[in-house]
Amino acid sequence: MYRFDEFEFDPAGAGLRKRGRPIALEPQALQLLEVLIRNRARVVSKDELIADVWHGRAITDAALNTRIRSVRRALGDDGARQRYVKTFPKRGYRFVADVKSCMLPAPARGRKRPGLAAAFAALAVLLVAALFWLWPVQNSAIDSRPSLAVLRFEVLDGQGVQPYFADGLTEDLTTHLARFRELFVISAATMRSYPDDPAAQLRAARDLGVSHALRGSVRRDEGRIRITAELASLPEGRTVWSEQFEREPAGVFAIQDEITRAIAGRLLPEIVLSQAAALTARPTDDPGAWDLFLRGRFQQGILTAEAQTEAVRLARMAAAEDPGFAAARSLEARALGTLFFHGWAAEGRAVLDQAIAAAQAAIRLDGSDPQAHAALGYIYRFTGEAEPAIANLERAAELNPNDARIRLELAHTLDWFRLQERALPEIEMAIRLSPRDPLLHAMYFYKGHILFHLGRYEEALEAARQMRAVAKGPVWQVYAQLLRAANLARLERSQEAQAAVEAALAINPKLSVAAMRKQFEGSKNHPENRRIWLESLQAAGLPVE
Repeated sequence: MYRFDEFEFDPAGAGLRKRGRPIALEPQALQLLEVLIRNRARVVSKDELIADVWHGRAITDAALNTRIRSVRRALGDDGARQRYVKTFPKRGYRFVADVKSCMLPAPARGRKRPGLAAAFAALAVLLVAALFWLWPVQNSAIDSRPSLAVLRFEVLDGQGVQPYFADGLTEDLTTHLARFRELFVISAATMRSYPDDPAAQLRAARDLGVSHALRGSVRRDEGRIRITAELASLPEGRTVWSEQFEREPAGVFAIQDEITRAIAGRLLPEIVLSQAAALTARPTDDPGAWDLFLRGRFQQGILTAEAQTEAVRLARMAAAEDPGFAAARSLEARALGTLFFHGWAAEGRAVLDQAIAAAQAAIRLDGSDPQAHAALGYIYRFTGEAEPAIANLERAAELNPNDARIRLELAHTLDWFRLQERALPEIEMAIRLSPRDPLLHAMYFYKGHILFHLGRYEEALEAARQMRAVAKGPVWQVYAQLLRAANLARLERSQEAQAAVEAALAINPKLSVAAMRKQFEGSKNHPENRRIWLESLQAAGLPVE
């Protein structure tokens, strides 16, 4: 038995408890905690942890990181504070809290006076509660960090600048800046949903409540790229920093780096700017490979079989131009995964294997690329392998905490494996990060689906209402009505549930419980999710056959 702070840990019996209450932890996380506490006098290497917990099996760093996060979460710790589990880069981990080893306590005799530890614990609870209730409520989508929107860069008169080049520059600047945890960055997808007009983009940034906006222009003259960038404080629009750059086309990455460092220096004085070099590493030095990648990324954003096939082709061409170009392999993996998921590939399993191989190759080339980890996690979901799917997506969210699409995929994956309590804050963060995202209808659907499985039916109905307001295609309107029907059935509001089913059938008359069950047959998601969902729709009045 070990005691530390308010916790008791009995590896052979009751597990982890806080003030006598059990705390749920996966078996591997409990083993990991035991190894760290037992060896708390020293740093425990990753190899030792793998040998003790996984018995020497080959696992990814992401799987180990997931278990470390589970232990920290159970203890109310995180990677920033590291009050209990401290990371020693390139060496391992150490349990750093004061621990007392003791025998199991004997039954209490009589009353005991509360000790100082209990008094301090009570005081801590009161202080946390006071901070929670007194902390100012944010009315906008932005939290207390410095916040930023990267507006779409204008293409000025000149020869040879394609719109996708300017869009790629805008998106990459957004990605670079979003990887600073100290910044809240609005997603590129949300900014693309507004008109291209610079005045409209600036109004959008003001409406979103950000503290700063980055805007600029790009032109090409006599074979050279000229980029102007300006950082403005909002709402007044005062210029904080501006700069002009002129380079050969191959020098565009250096311009991106300079802009990123300049903004970090003005918005984040507490950051050691040497960190920026690691966060803005060049994806490739080959302009031809970069152009192919931008064209492929544009195609991958179009949800058709033809566009995804073209994205694969362009990504493979980019990787052939520069075999060390990790982002090209990530793009290939993502497009192949989309072809598999939508049933657009004749040889489904072979395509899935190719997608996994491409994502793993991207991680080998650049283990710090969030899109590589996100692609691998997204693909592993289809194989039914929860641990690598979640671990890779959590790693992606760590590497880029401001990417709304990664948060969406992490939430969907946690929901997929029936981990709705963990999924809910992820989907809520996705919506906050990208409140006008083209996939906002999907975000609201998954939020409603998560709330449905948590038994929070009224809140799920609100998510369905918000989804209906933004869903444009008939497929998503059907999902919105089915989401309403399932929740109304659980609330025993039978007439409303039947009306929602009829609205869905008016759009797709072929809907039935049997058809949906057949659609789910090849799915690897949690069977309890499927059972409860289909039972609720049948109770709402969806035809069985």
